[in-house]
Amino acid sequence: MPRNVSPPASPSPADAANNLAKAYASAYETKDATAYLSLFSKDAEYFDFAVQVHAKIRSLKEELRRSFQREEFRLSIHSIFVSPDGAFAALRGTYTDTARSVYPVSVPIASILEIRNGEIQKEYLYYDGSLFKRHFHAA
Repeated sequence: MPRNVSPPASPSPADAANNLAKAYASAYETKDATAYLSLFSKDAEYFDFAVQVHAKIRSLKEELRRSFQREEFRLSIHSIFVSPDGAFAALRGTYTDTARSVYPVSVPIASILEIRNGEIQKEYLYYDGSLFKRHFHAA
């Protein structure tokens, strides 16, 4: 006798946002620029308040790829919080990169993701940028 099998339920908006945030963390931690960029909408915006960059993510693709390739560049995520409606994810971690002294330094970082339709619409990065060289030259 055939069984009635319901299709799997789609994830809640919060679960979908949590999965997206985990994919974002994984892309940063594995330094996979292609995976990272695939998480963003076509018109997504990038805000790095530490070095005062605000640009469309698409205009930074090549610079982001180069950043991910630098030996010193690292972002380790320690915790993820997702809003109940799945519209925002907040990630806390440690950012390491080349300092003004040419040696790598690490600082705490917070990344806020604004999420809509299963894609990142805006990425906001907050950390002490005074220690770092400016790698981005957004137009």
